[in-house]
Amino acid sequence: MKTIFHTPDNASGIRCFGGSMQFLISHGQSNGWLMAGMLTAPPDNGPPIHIHRGEDEILTVLDGRFAFFADGVWTEGGPGTSVYLPRNQPHAFRNVGTTTGKLHLLANSAGLEAFFQQCEEPFHRTDGPDMETITAIAAAHGIEFV
Repeated sequence: MKTIFHTPDNASGIRCFGGSMQFLISHGQSNGWLMAGMLTAPPDNGPPIHIHRGEDEILTVLDGRFAFFADGVWTEGGPGTSVYLPRNQPHAFRNVGTTTGKLHLLANSAGLEAFFQQCEEPFHRTDGPDMETITAIAAAHGIEFV
């Protein structure tokens, strides 16, 4: 395995769930151990409450203000706030600020990027998101919406 060096200018990215995700470290680059990304979310944007069966996540606020749902409550934080979200626990996040926000995302084990990539097209259909397809993709990746 070799050292990986990405800057925001050379990391691959996609539009996803109303925002965008840049993949800084992928499954293949980390020997299947880790995925790292930078999520950009407009105001009032974030996923529904969901559960990951196969990975833990760490989210760190880089810009903006986010609310995080974990342990049954919502808690807000600004830049520098980090949240550890263990697998099998319902969680969510939402940009509660008035400007576009950024989160740094770490997930182990790797592979979460495949979920995001497969959801890009069904989320951005001209007639609106195809939630049936997105839910099926999520289930195939061990993710369930609560």
